Amino acid sequence: MSKPVSAQFGVVGYFFRYERHFVYWRRLSDGSIGIVTILHEKMHQIDRFREDFGLERPSPG
Repeated sequence: MSKPVSAQFGVVGYFFRYERHFVYWRRLSDGSIGIVTILHEKMHQIDRFREDFGLERPSPG
């Protein structure tokens, strides 16, 4: 079962876990489903998620 991506990221998307991976997806404008990224549990989730959704990293300090 998919869970929504946290609102703090400012994107509408969902994710679910399959074995040792997290699958992030979103519904496209034509109603189909688009896979955004598939990340292994050991990958740094937040950095890759921001990169794959095209979000900027917060500036330090």
